[in-house]
Amino acid sequence: MDKTIQETLQLDTILNAVAGLTHSDYAAEQLRQTPVQDDLAGVKNALALTHEAHDLLAQDVLLTFYNLDQITVIRTKLDQGRLLTVEQLKAVQDTLVNWRRLGIVLRQHEQDIPQLMALLAKQPPLNGLRDRLDDVLDLNGIRDDATPELAKLRKDKDKQSHQIQQQLGQFISKHNHELQGKQLIRRDQHYCVQLKATYKHKFKGTVMGQSATGSTVFFEPSTVTKTGLELAATLDAEEGEVYQILATMTGDVEDHWRDLQKQIELLSELDQIFARGQYGLEHDAIRPKLNDRQVIHIINGRHPLLGENAVPLNVDLAADQSLMITGANSGGKTVVLKTIALFSMMVKLGLEIPADPGTELAVFDQVSIDIGDQQNMAAQLSTFSGEMTTLVGITNELRPNALILLDEIGSGTDPEEGTALGIAIIQYLIDQGAKLVVTTHYTGIKDYAVAEPHFMTGAMAFDRQTLEPEYRLLLNQVGASEAMWLAERIGLKPEILALAKDQLKTTE
Repeated sequence: MDKTIQETLQLDTILNAVAGLTHSDYAAEQLRQTPVQDDLAGVKNALALTHEAHDLLAQDVLLTFYNLDQITVIRTKLDQGRLLTVEQLKAVQDTLVNWRRLGIVLRQHEQDIPQLMALLAKQPPLNGLRDRLDDVLDLNGIRDDATPELAKLRKDKDKQSHQIQQQLGQFISKHNHELQGKQLIRRDQHYCVQLKATYKHKFKGTVMGQSATGSTVFFEPSTVTKTGLELAATLDAEEGEVYQILATMTGDVEDHWRDLQKQIELLSELDQIFARGQYGLEHDAIRPKLNDRQVIHIINGRHPLLGENAVPLNVDLAADQSLMITGANSGGKTVVLKTIALFSMMVKLGLEIPADPGTELAVFDQVSIDIGDQQNMAAQLSTFSGEMTTLVGITNELRPNALILLDEIGSGTDPEEGTALGIAIIQYLIDQGAKLVVTTHYTGIKDYAVAEPHFMTGAMAFDRQTLEPEYRLLLNQVGASEAMWLAERIGLKPEILALAKDQLKTTE
């Protein structure tokens, strides 16, 4: 995406807001990097997916998404030839289970979500891997019955542990005075009692360790030594069997990694689609009708970053019409221009727009802007030089079916020359088939737009009674700049204003 457009229209702010509705950093970052669609079919498909997700969310359909961040590190570990841990295998299992559950929920609404069902149909065949993971894993880790050998070993372990604890319980009850405490301690796969150090030679058995102070030793009485050795051997055998299970399942995951990666990408894509749907739901957005004929028909469009302060925008431009906006400084001309540009870009990113049903937008192959607040001051160019540099780039790189948005074209230099250059550039762009939205204060450019059949004029509403802008666009009108009002509002001395008005009458 063009960096200038992204920053000027604050698309990055909107994408960050949508990314915040995903369920993993992996999906969020992919959403921030959403490619801009240029073809009508691609935009229609992306918006259809968003719209279907929006509708499901509006019906309170509950969908849960697994945090994919836990699985994205697995590829590195496989490349290093290392075994996956139980937690990592469970991450794979949870991913596959999440896909299955999402599929179950979505299929309950399949008649209403054809595009989402088409996406679901891309699911790779991983049922076998999921079933094998289900056979091996449970909530506690490796299942007791993951293999017949593990089932036997764990049964033996439980039996031996229970026998040792019984024997040690009897020792504790008989020798309570010699013990530091009644709690059993594990040392090197052996169960021990906490014996006072002064009694360590009184009983037959093995000292397995001692406390930091040396006042307590961890003692295995000889009565449990045999069973203790058997338990230690069983635990070693269990560890070896678990290692074999992990090795087998690691190989299974690696063998299916290509399909697993596809599944991860599909889950991320679904997460992003439903994040877009949630954003549309929260902003009362709609899926506009789309065309490739440069028709723009916006009904009560609201800039999504202005919230309740957004004044609804209504624009109706036929295929061969461009728009010239005039009116007071600080009257909202630039906001109108940015809203039109933003809507045009949002649909190309698969986002619905906050407007009323009946809204229609064109899908443009190119969107270019020249707005004063985005000119490159770092290049030490004057305002006019900066604007001309931008306009040279626009005219040189112009492609068919372009939307060009020009804010205060020709400003920053002699009004007559600025007007002449502005009209020439506008006429050239129109002749090349571009659709324009232009703002200006220059009378010459206003007069040109009135006479040019390819232009519709629009003025920003201004209340003459209160001397306040209303920020509404009025089509088929031409507005005054209201410079005197703005100067007075900012606080210019009345005597200076009076002199200016006298000067204005003199020049008229």
